Amino acid sequence: MKILLISPGTADDIDGKITREIPYLFAKTLFAPHAVAAVAALTPAGYEVEIHDEYARGPADPVLQKNGHDIIGISITSNQLKRSLHLANVAKKSNPKALVVVGGIGVEHLVSKNPEDIDVVFHGEAEETWPVFLEDLKRGKWLPVYKHHSKPDMTKTPPPRWELMKADLSAYTAALVQTTRGCPFDCSFCDVIYTYGRKPRSKTIPQVLEEVKRLSALNTTMIFIADDNFAGDKKYTKALLRELIPLNNSFAVPIGFLTQIDITIAGDEELLKLLADCNFQAVMIGIESVNEESLKDLNKQQNLRISVTEAVRTIQSYGIVVLAHMIIGADSDDNTVFEKTAAFIAEANIVHHLCHPLAAPYGTKMWYDLKRKGRIISTENEEISDKLDIVTNIIPKQMTRVALFEGLAGYWEDIYSLEKFKHRALSFIKDIKYKAKVKSPGITALWTQRKMLSRVFTFFMFEMGREHRKTFFTILLAAGWKGMYLLPKIIYIYSCYLVDSKRSLHDAGVAREHAKWERENAGKIMVDTTVIPVSEKIRAEASPLFTAAYQHCRLKFSKKEGLYAAVITAMVDFNDRFGNTFETYDDFQKENLKNCCDRIIAQLVESEADDSPDLPLTPPPGFVREILDALDNAVRYRNMNN
Repeated sequence: MKILLISPGTADDIDGKITREIPYLFAKTLFAPHAVAAVAALTPAGYEVEIHDEYARGPADPVLQKNGHDIIGISITSNQLKRSLHLANVAKKSNPKALVVVGGIGVEHLVSKNPEDIDVVFHGEAEETWPVFLEDLKRGKWLPVYKHHSKPDMTKTPPPRWELMKADLSAYTAALVQTTRGCPFDCSFCDVIYTYGRKPRSKTIPQVLEEVKRLSALNTTMIFIADDNFAGDKKYTKALLRELIPLNNSFAVPIGFLTQIDITIAGDEELLKLLADCNFQAVMIGIESVNEESLKDLNKQQNLRISVTEAVRTIQSYGIVVLAHMIIGADSDDNTVFEKTAAFIAEANIVHHLCHPLAAPYGTKMWYDLKRKGRIISTENEEISDKLDIVTNIIPKQMTRVALFEGLAGYWEDIYSLEKFKHRALSFIKDIKYKAKVKSPGITALWTQRKMLSRVFTFFMFEMGREHRKTFFTILLAAGWKGMYLLPKIIYIYSCYLVDSKRSLHDAGVAREHAKWERENAGKIMVDTTVIPVSEKIRAEASPLFTAAYQHCRLKFSKKEGLYAAVITAMVDFNDRFGNTFETYDDFQKENLKNCCDRIIAQLVESEADDSPDLPLTPPPGFVREILDALDNAVRYRNMNN
């Protein structure tokens, strides 16, 4: 049986286009597709599996039109919905007897648009569901929907089958390793706790080391640790790094690492030393905003407990680049936010950052909240869909959409000026205090890298303009005074700057063009005004749902008023997130309900009025009806009055 796994992509993807313009990177795009490699690893022996990543291999249409596969799997991401729809359509037309299956973080939105081209839908993590589906298929009794009923045990997760992509790995700047899933934080624009849970789950350290060894054997030079928060469990992270450091130093050329992490690592000197010694080139940190009130809007609580500027400079003093993620357009942001953000970037000596307008991803708590307030723009409009990193789907509170787009365009054009970057880069180098204990490549290893190094210097000597050439060698000379061990770091920093600056000019152009379009076509900006009702299937199973919510919240509330408020609010959240897809109260939904209750418990404070100090273990008679009425009223009130 033949299986084709497709990772969708488009030739006009800006990051891929820019990457291809920097010849010494020898890459076509940024990151190798972990999802399809992971699903391939879950496939038992006896199946012929082929992986096609459109970013590396181009359009999959010709492959689909060969009509030679039994299963065609499409990995869905939210930024490739249109392309995924197209592939599903081509797959169904070209391979009428093949099963078209889809999964991924964008799957719910996709299926609601075009279910007729899709035979099987996978929700959530695939470790349990993919093997079951293949067994069901053998028996001829496969299901149209597969959901994981519990969080998979990552200690049983096999390593991704990167060997199936051996010929393509050089097309990426980095391959991926996932060590944990889940995040303890609860940012309002993020849906991680529903996707992977609140409590981090981890692979064993030997599992991770084995994946790194395999990638090294495939000549990978950069690995992105693709965790939601690599420091979600600091004890585990430190134990892993202590093992990873000697392994990395055993390679002829140590691998460079990247990851996503939170700002609290700035207060952990031991962890910072371990990251540096393991050769982490950069850590992506969600700074999000320089406005304290905006951080509260985004529920970015961990950033409120620390001086973010000092934290960034502390992390970078270990030679680790902070890839700062910034968001503009929260409810507390006004027209001064652009200048304030630029001042922060300069003060913190940030040499690599991403800045986007605030967008509300479909299905997040923010999306539902803003939808009720009439502030969600329909992404059915061709001018908005698939551009949410530049053109947001929300209506800002303290500025117009046009002002937001034009402000962002001006910010992007100014912040990435060469002179400002040079100043930040020189300050970054000056502030490095810790020399990482990373093995210096020997003569043999340097010889193997000669092609890349030669191409770097040729590029800056003969292919870049005078100002770039002067800036590059000025930064390189400054680093040389500290030690030539910083050479890879300088190449990395300048490469990131080239990508950032080229992307910023592209994004600024798109933002200005769209601002002009909205100014001239205000009547075409359609607000999503549909009402979010209480799901009829939730109403039908109100008794087990409300009882479970009562029993879970009762553990934290001793007073009736606080308990009932928690149950109602948790059920509003549950209805928001799962009402459209809820079928029955199974183990899958039990976990989702528990997450909703935990989220609300963390936010609510008990009333001082102790009118019922001895709450019963089970809900009293009439509880379900009372909560259902209250839920109806709460949803109706929020729809009409927000």
